[in-house]
Amino acid sequence: MNERERIKLVQETLGLTARQFAAEIRVQPGTISNMMAGRNNPSLEVMKRIMERYPTLNPEWLIAGRGEMWRTVPGEQAGLFDALPPDAQEKPIRTSQKEEPQIPAAPSKQIKNIVVYYTDGTYQEFNP
Repeated sequence: MNERERIKLVQETLGLTARQFAAEIRVQPGTISNMMAGRNNPSLEVMKRIMERYPTLNPEWLIAGRGEMWRTVPGEQAGLFDALPPDAQEKPIRTSQKEEPQIPAAPSKQIKNIVVYYTDGTYQEFNP
């Protein structure tokens, strides 16, 4: 089965006419008509629009004919982690725990004086 036949199968599985399918993927009806008649091959843009419109459609099946047509049941929204490899879903998730900053204990020394230098070259001295 070639790409054209797989696109036709998607259209039929969804129960859409060529005109409805074109509207769904936001292309001109003539684009679908010419493709189905064999005058044009499916463009990358058409393939991208099909995959964007139907996120549960398996892109590997659509492009290369490998695997199942649907990643999940048609009509279900693809999950955030559907594209992860199976072993990635089993690994524990590491979280970073932010520790509260430690405020050092007050030193046993006493402040003798504080000097503040200003940008105009002056300074001010404070004696507690």
